This record gives sequence, C-alpha cells and structure tokens, in this order.
Amino acid sequence: MKVTKPIKILGIIAVGALLLAVIANVAINLIITNQLPKIIESKNDTAYDLVYKDINFSIFSNSLSVEQAELKPKKNVSIKKDIDFFGKVDRISVTGVNFYELIKNKNLKAFTISVIGADLTVLKPAVRDTLPSESKLSSIIDIDKISVQNTHLKMMNATNDSLFHEIYNFNAEIDGVHMGKYTSKKDIPFTYTDYKFKIDSVYSVLNDLQIAKTGAIAIDKENVSIDRFRMLPYKSSKEFKNNQTETNTRLIVEVPKLALKNTDWGYENASLFVNIGSISIDSINVRILDQKNKTVVQQAKKDAEKVVQPLIPFKLDIEELDIKKSSFNSLDILEVNNVNINIKKISNRINEQLSIAEFQLNNPTFIHIPKDKSRKKKNHSSTLNDLILIDKVLVNKAQYFLKDPSGKHNKLTVNDFNLTLSDIRVDDKTVIEKIPFTYKNPQLSTGNIRFDSGKTYVISSAGMVLNESNATIKDFKMTPKISRKQHAASLKYAQDYYNLEANTIQFNNYQWGFDKQEEFYIKFKEVVLNVMDAKIYRDISVPLNPKENHLYSYRLRHVKFPFEVETLKVKNSRLTYEEDSASSTNPGKLTFSNFNLTASNLYSGYKRSSGPETQIFVRTKFMDQGDLEASWQFNIMDRSEKFNINGNLKNFPAPAMNPFLKPYLNVKADGKIDQMSFNFSGNNDRATGNYAMNFENLKMTLFNKENKERKFLTNAANMVVRTDTDGFKKAEIKTVERTKQKSFFNFLWLCIMQGLKQTVI
Repeated sequence: MKVTKPIKILGIIAVGALLLAVIANVAINLIITNQLPKIIESKNDTAYDLVYKDINFSIFSNSLSVEQAELKPKKNVSIKKDIDFFGKVDRISVTGVNFYELIKNKNLKAFTISVIGADLTVLKPAVRDTLPSESKLSSIIDIDKISVQNTHLKMMNATNDSLFHEIYNFNAEIDGVHMGKYTSKKDIPFTYTDYKFKIDSVYSVLNDLQIAKTGAIAIDKENVSIDRFRMLPYKSSKEFKNNQTETNTRLIVEVPKLALKNTDWGYENASLFVNIGSISIDSINVRILDQKNKTVVQQAKKDAEKVVQPLIPFKLDIEELDIKKSSFNSLDILEVNNVNINIKKISNRINEQLSIAEFQLNNPTFIHIPKDKSRKKKNHSSTLNDLILIDKVLVNKAQYFLKDPSGKHNKLTVNDFNLTLSDIRVDDKTVIEKIPFTYKNPQLSTGNIRFDSGKTYVISSAGMVLNESNATIKDFKMTPKISRKQHAASLKYAQDYYNLEANTIQFNNYQWGFDKQEEFYIKFKEVVLNVMDAKIYRDISVPLNPKENHLYSYRLRHVKFPFEVETLKVKNSRLTYEEDSASSTNPGKLTFSNFNLTASNLYSGYKRSSGPETQIFVRTKFMDQGDLEASWQFNIMDRSEKFNINGNLKNFPAPAMNPFLKPYLNVKADGKIDQMSFNFSGNNDRATGNYAMNFENLKMTLFNKENKERKFLTNAANMVVRTDTDGFKKAEIKTVERTKQKSFFNFLWLCIMQGLKQTVI
C-alpha cells in the first residue's frame, strides 16, 4: 500500500508530538527530582521541613504521586507556638488533573486523590482562636473520589506529651467532592455525593477521669455501626477519692454492638440537624463504681456558667431506639438486669422541647441493696433550660427485689410489676421538686408481693392494682414465721402475736404528694378491708413493758407526717382474740364474727392544733351468738385523751362465753343474757359510766386444774351470784383506774367487769 504524502506528514507530526511529550515528561520529572528539593529548601520559611523519597509526574495520565513524604518540625522551633500538626505518608497520588484549568483559572479538577499509609499527629492549641475568619478560597475544587487508606491519627496536647485521641487504620472514600465560593461560607465547606468510613479502633480521653475505646467503626451515608464501645476509668478508686476531679462519678459503660440505620444529617439555616431511622444496641452494661460530692472545681465551674445549655444542642429526630438485654449497677446499691428498652419517635427542637412518643422498659429485674450511709439533703438549685415531654412511659413485666444490707436475703419481692404513665412533663419548675416531673393517668399492677418484716412476720399479697386515685391489694396476708411459744420465748416484754388475712384492701379516692415544706402527705377518702380474718394471741405470762401503753388518740396525734382517712370500713370479717397464761390449760378465746366497723375522721396530729371528732361504730356477732353493737368517740387533738364508748349486747347465751372462761378462769357459765348495755366515759387516767343487764337462769360452775368440778365453791358462788335480774338491772359503776401499761381494750374490760360485779352480785 502506497503511503500518501499527507499521511506521512501527519505521522511525522504525531511521532514528533509523542516524542516531545516523552521528552517533556522526562524533563519535568528530572526537574522535579533535582530542582524541587532545592526550591523547597530555599523558599521554605515555615516551621516545617518537608522531605520525600520520590515524586513522579505523568503528562499522559495527568497524574502526580509522592512516595514516603514526611512533614516534621524544624529544629529549634517551638512546638507549642508554631506547630499545628506533623506526620508522614507512604504515598499520595492525584490522577486526572486538568493542569490547564489549574494553571489558568486556579481550579483543581481531578479524578482521584489517594492518600495511603499516613501517620499524622495533630496538636490541640493551648488557646483557641475565637476570632471569626473568612475563607480566601477563590478557586473551585472538583474531585470525583478522595480515598484515604491505612491511616493512623493522633491528637496530642499543645506540648506533644499527652494523648487526647487516637484512631487506628482509618479508611475513607468520599465521592463527588465540590468546593467553591458558595460552599466555603457554609458550616460544611464542601458538598459530596457519597462517603464511606472504616476504622479499626478508637481511643479517646473524655475527661480527667474517663477514657473511651471502640472496636471497628463503619460509616456510610445512611448507616453507622460501632463495635465494642467501652467507657473506662483510668484512675483507681483510691486516686479518685483522694484527689480533686472535674467529674464526681467513676463508671464503666460497655456496648458490644451499636447500629444506626437510615441516617441523614446536615445544616439547615446554619443549624445542625440529625435524622435517624433506627438505633439498635444489642446490650448496654453500665456500672457506677464510685461517687463523691461536688468538688470545689465543679462548683466553681458551675457558678461561672450563667447560661444553661439545652440537653441536645441540635435538631434531632429518631424514629426508634431499641436496646436489648442491658444492665445497670450503681455502687452495688441498685442493680438493673436483663432490661429491654424501646423508645419511639424522639424529636428535639432547640429552645423548644424534647418530645418522646413512647418509652418502654421491658422485662427488667431491679435489685436494691440499701447501704447504711447518711443521706445529705439535696440542693434543689438545679435548672433545666429545656422542656421534656413524653406521651407514655411503660414498665412491663418487671421484677423487684429489695435485699438486706448483706445482699443475701430478700426483704421485699414484687413479681410481674407493670406501670403506665401518660403525659410526662419535665421543666424548670418540676425539676426542683421531690418528684421532678408531672404525669397523668398512672396505672400500676403487680403479681405476687412478699415482704419479710424481720424475725416474726412475712407480709404477702397476690398482687396490687393502682390508678390515679384508687388502689386495691388482693389476698393480703400477715403470717407468723415462728410459733406462739417461740414468739413468747423471744420477748422481753409482752406483745400480741398476729395472723391476719383479708380478701381485699381498697384505698378509694386518695391523694398524696409533698407540701410546700417538701413533707410527704397522704389522704384517703375511704379505706375498706373486705373479709378480714384477724387472729390475735397474747401470752400474759410475759411481763408487761413498764412504759406507758398510750391510747389511740395519743398515738395518732404523734404520727410524724400528715395523713387523713375520712372513712375506714371493715366488712364481713372475723376477729379472734386468745389469751394464755402459765396456769391456764388452754388459751381463753373471744370471737367476733360477721364483724363490721365504720370509723370516720382518722388523722395524724402533725402540725395540727385542732381536728374533728373521731367516730367508730361496730356491729358484730359476739362469740358467734350475741348481737353486739358499739360506738366509740374521741378527739385526737384532746391531750387529756377523753373518750366515750357505749354499746349493747342482745340475745347472748351465757355458755357461749365458756371458750374464754373455761380454759382461762376454770369457770363455766349457764343461762341467758337477754341484753347488756354500757356507756363509759373516761380519759387517760380513769373512767366512769353506766352499766345494765337483763339475764335469766345464770349459774356458774367452778373447776380445779384437773378439770374436776369444785362443788363447794360452785354452790357458794351461785349463792352470791344473782340467777335472774327480774328486769333490766342498772348500775352506775364505780370509778375504774386505768393500768397504763395495758391497752385501751383492757381498760374497757375492767369497766365491764366493774359493771358485772355491781349487777350480777
């Protein structure tokens, strides 16, 4: 084939151009290799020395690469004043550079910038520059991809002798980077189309007490994942307690895996916003190791802060936060295990409010071990420059254990604890109150409850249901842990021995809270005990306490907090009292069946000078036979303890008293009491009043210890005792002196016995 002349000319031009390009490429590389170090050395008036092993330029690919470069402080410079950072890098390469655009218009456009194997140290300035500055950038930067590989970063203090932060094996890819005059004025001075970051691990000093460590971190435009996050103390317990610190809590936080999905962030009207679809945390373990009171440093810092910052200083929206199987331990006093936390629709608006649609704690186990430490009164001077609103708080299927101080035995156990609160509000006013938030529509329910009150009793319930103004305790029991004999043997002074049960205890229309003096108060419109079975036993062979056994008015008057019960009712119940002595064959027994009581105006005398009269009305079957009604009145605020009690007993067969008389007094009664009435008035010292009886065929039989009839004494007694009253026998009883070591009911019994003496004999 014959080559034409024009083709030859074009070929010669192409070969020439190629040869020229090769020569230019070689020449430029020779100049860079030989002359650039001299230029840098002669023109470098900075505090840094720049050295490198090799630099290559390719005119064919418009690329530039630098091998094993190092930027280091010059000798005799002040690191504290002159140096901001230093380091070295294995390779820097730039490809696809438009050199014509760069030289003519000072616009950098490139395909890729790649940084490989960098090891950089950044120095934190001793004094932060607070003067605003404007960017002098007059060119445009457009880079398709920036790649950073295998980079090690450190932040040190200004003198380079104390580590603040360290990042291991940092890798990044940022696509579509653009920077210009418009972007330079923004908070993020460039735009991008996509990004990815990967880090092997991070070390960070949070404050003068705590550090943070992580495992792998992966970040892209929509997702963030962090492995093995740990917040750890780097000072021992002894160093913490014996030295001043800026923080007053030493703790450990461990999060094995954290994932954020569907994330978006940026700036809107110069304000940061963060949107997160979901946050998933496989577990959190928080342990508070030590705590101490506010230090001098902390107080001075707080006093200097005149403006309280918002809790979250940026716009935040999170659709859902889910935390699985987490635990919390505070000084081995309160421990929470196996809790699953779910929070929905978190929304924060700066200087407006932080709102949450729903906050759930699922399946938590609370363990409380009280410590014998004196509590200092809290200073309620805290302020909250925020409004927190939570639509609903739910605690589901919780277990609660209150331990003894040793942590070995359960004092209180609450199973299947469920709680709902609505419309929770926390603000500047509520945060200084005893309860630092307001709420509506509380709903609480539990499974079995068990309280070990000590060596004698266990108190239990099948559960409790509570709302804003009413509460019900189901299947209440107060059960002895020891026998009657063991109880009596353990006593220095006589005490009653109880065994109580009630189908339900209802608290209707109650109010509670803290008054202006921050003192707790509680008021009940009505308290109802339904189907109670109360068994009371006393061994009178145990000596009485020499101290005065105060009357009920005195006891109520000296309760040390405000409480009121407008009406107390005991319905369809049974009361049994047994009394034993060293000489009795069996305990004497008194029974009150179908027992119904209504009491009004029960209250404490705390900070009172007057109050309404207390009224108690009882209707019952005495010894399962006679109809007994009684009315009892006293004024709690009357310091003379004045009272009046009156009653009637009708249709009572005398043999019904034998369960008490026979074992206790070795006496058996026969006959019938048609009616017995009494009306006694008294005070803390003595009582008088009226007593009346109508009985027929009354006879007494006396027995010895071997349960054999003592006929002579029986005949003698029946000669003294009236058989019939022939109508209603009335008597004004002689004054009865109170034995102050004994109860009110012993005082009443003495009055009745005095009336019996004056009507039967």
